[in-house]
Amino acid sequence: MDAGVAAVLGALAGAVATTGAAIATGWAAREQAKIAARGEHRRERRDSRQVVYEEFITTASAQEAHAARFFLAPVPTDEEGLNLALRGSGSANIEALWNESHRLWTELLKLSTRVKLAGPGMMSQAASSVCDCSHDVMESTMTVDNGLIGGEPISVRFEKGRERWMKLDKAIDDFIERARISLDDDGTD
Repeated sequence: MDAGVAAVLGALAGAVATTGAAIATGWAAREQAKIAARGEHRRERRDSRQVVYEEFITTASAQEAHAARFFLAPVPTDEEGLNLALRGSGSANIEALWNESHRLWTELLKLSTRVKLAGPGMMSQAASSVCDCSHDVMESTMTVDNGLIGGEPISVRFEKGRERWMKLDKAIDDFIERARISLDDDGTD
């Protein structure tokens, strides 16, 4: 092989190597940019989820605390006992207790839509569970005072309401646990 052909082949090999290195560098830079963009997207999404979850938890906890002041009172056996429980809850009457419970439940429904949009699916299920329990607590505050319903005295309806309140408390705890898991997910699995 003469020196001219060797020089051309050497130059060609150098050009191919340089082109290959440039392609590999470009590909690596593109992959790094994609990784950085995905990471930034996950961070922004996590931050927005956290805000929505916090609002939902705050509202659900407010309803739970509102009902707790009523349902943690001694079990009433008559109207006088019911009035004592109402005074302990800070409500003037059953209607005021129910109105606040209804307002909080309505707010919770609005927030649950935001939770469901923020995702993931396990949070949608947990939000629905909290809303269902919240509705049951609201309904209990309304029905505890309505005379004998199906032969049930006030004390029985009050105990059923207390059980519903405890389910709400458990549903909120479950939502918080799932929110923690959701927010800790870094997407590497």
